[in-house]
Amino acid sequence: MPAPRELPSASLLDSVQFNQAVIIPNAVQGLFRRRPNAVGVATRLDLDGRGVRLMEGLRERYGPGPVWIRVMADRVLLCLQVEDVARVLDGSPHPFASDPAAKRKGMAHFQPDALTLSRGELWQNRRAFTESVLQTPAQAHALAGEFLDVVVEETDRTLTGVGDGPLRFDDWHELFRRIVRRVVLGDAAAEDEELSDLLATLMSEANGLPSEPSPSYPDYVERLAGYVEAAEPGSLASLLAAAPQDVDTRVAGQVTHWLFALQDTLAVNAFRALALIAAHPAARAAVAQELEGEDAPYLAGCLQEAMRLFPTTPLLSRETLVDLAWNGATVPAGTQVLIVNAFHHRDRAHVPYADRFAPQEWTAGDAARQRAFNHFSSGPQGCPGANLALLLGTAVLAQTLRGLPGLRATDGAGGLDPGRPLPHSLNPYALRFGA
Repeated sequence: MPAPRELPSASLLDSVQFNQAVIIPNAVQGLFRRRPNAVGVATRLDLDGRGVRLMEGLRERYGPGPVWIRVMADRVLLCLQVEDVARVLDGSPHPFASDPAAKRKGMAHFQPDALTLSRGELWQNRRAFTESVLQTPAQAHALAGEFLDVVVEETDRTLTGVGDGPLRFDDWHELFRRIVRRVVLGDAAAEDEELSDLLATLMSEANGLPSEPSPSYPDYVERLAGYVEAAEPGSLASLLAAAPQDVDTRVAGQVTHWLFALQDTLAVNAFRALALIAAHPAARAAVAQELEGEDAPYLAGCLQEAMRLFPTTPLLSRETLVDLAWNGATVPAGTQVLIVNAFHHRDRAHVPYADRFAPQEWTAGDAARQRAFNHFSSGPQGCPGANLALLLGTAVLAQTLRGLPGLRATDGAGGLDPGRPLPHSLNPYALRFGA
């Protein structure tokens, strides 16, 4: 009787190098809230590029299927090909749960009732609620008109405030925080910087995977609950009561994810998109022509490309809930499965435009159908707010480019040469824009 088949295992040296190039840099930069100084160092050292090149070598040595590799003291399964990525994401939340222990420990610090930390019937409950409020299947949200009015007002306010000075990430981030507070919670939250600051504090604390609850959490929850109860018309909060729910849904507990995903993650993605557009004359011309009309699919493609090229979620992790057959071997329940977006998005062996800025692939190409690109994840647990994020991000970019038609990057974008492969990192905190 033949011995049971085993999936390949990476050598000790390869495991050490993987931790050095991928795991540790991401942890140091901040798993839940990025640390600007650490991001700057990682960018200068091209750590993302080193990680991609290491992944290419791992696939050559052990691929094409998944490989066992050590992540610190744990033995995890690393996906090396798109087919395995699709299998994992199509099989989430069962048999691939989205809340491995480390992720749960960190995220529970600031959103213990989050959809992404839920399993089984509880996940179905909270997913139905979230899709109802965010109107996930719809091409455009029913409140899109109100949201776009907020974007125009707040973007013009920011550009006026910046005046002749450089547009910095701090200005941009404040813009997104105001927009998102108004969109999610209502106009009454526009000036509530303390709410956003409390959430930022909780997320920074979560980077350390704390074991004790934060003294800031009760203040944050109380302040958030006030807006949820007020349910201001024209905001997402006004839709909460009508969405399918029960006591286990924990309505207010779902709002936190929308806040940080739209005000923090989206702000970084849109600022990088602005730099890419400014650095590529052909794209800039195409955007300018498109902005003469009403729709902006190419500009939305620019935003998607920023997310593909520089994914703000460089790693996706899942945990097997049952024993699984995989390439003739058995993967036991409780195994952590790792997907390195930063590699699959830039996989030169399978993506012809891996290191180029190619917005047209999202309008005339097949990028939207590529299973390798998972900045919004995909499958049953794909981001329920993807359409809303693209709506808001594209609208801010459009209004900025209309308000500053001569916009150019004055600092931080030196590596964005259209004639050369793009770098693997782009530090948003170092970017500066001027007219």
